[in-house]
Amino acid sequence: MSSAKADQTTVVHRLATLLRNNGDSVLDGSSTLTLQVGCLQHLTQLFERHLLSRTHQHGFLALPSHPADTASLLEVQFLFDMLQKTVSLKVLKVLMMLRFIYDIMHLLGLKRIPPHCLEGLRGVYSQLEVFTCSKGVSSLEELLSLCGGDLSSALPWLELHTLNFSYNSISHLDESLSLLNVLKWLDLSHNKIQDCAEFLKPLTELEHLNLAYNNLQRAPVLGLSAQAKLTALILRNNELETINGVEQLSSLQSLDLAYNLLMEHSQLAPLSLLHNLNIVR
Repeated sequence: MSSAKADQTTVVHRLATLLRNNGDSVLDGSSTLTLQVGCLQHLTQLFERHLLSRTHQHGFLALPSHPADTASLLEVQFLFDMLQKTVSLKVLKVLMMLRFIYDIMHLLGLKRIPPHCLEGLRGVYSQLEVFTCSKGVSSLEELLSLCGGDLSSALPWLELHTLNFSYNSISHLDESLSLLNVLKWLDLSHNKIQDCAEFLKPLTELEHLNLAYNNLQRAPVLGLSAQAKLTALILRNNELETINGVEQLSSLQSLDLAYNLLMEHSQLAPLSLLHNLNIVR
């Protein structure tokens, strides 16, 4: 057995042992399963080689009787079953394709994963509730409309209430935000956004909006429904010279305007109309 193959076998065994001992917290969503890309890629290859050829099979499979391989195959089957039921998965580093579908995943975290290297998102997008992606995205539509490497047609994200695309290189918003009908929490901080235009208006359920550390010159424009529901707005470290429009956010409780270009006290006049505001930075 080669050294590389032995290392991969050891990884499979250790992961199987870890999940046998601690799998309950992964299955109930209280813990996030975090895997390096290389490990997940190796698992995917094992699943395709030993299990996925048996199409439409679910649960534990009847494995062939090969005494030398049975234990390792049972571990592969166990990991396949666990990953099918993983609620929260975080994938680290780049250059891989997610080629198998998870049955009940509700939270997905990606870091340094280029959208074109991600396949399988189309299979879970309708059940995701929390989606985090950092250091890999230059536009929203790459993942929200096209589902990464799946290049699918745009469909509504039915359960997604939290979207965190902070620490990316997004320079503008787009119409893919209109697919997020139930979104309540949006973090687009630490990007390169200069103007939100009208793209935030379809977010009728929005309650928390973080646009800190961008290049905004004016406050974002929200639709009438979100104007009445938004409770937190974070706009620190932008290039704001005016905050006109924030007075329409009738439910706003927390507002962060630190480190902008608001030089005159009169520029803060709209704050006097926000009667629920209790935190201002």
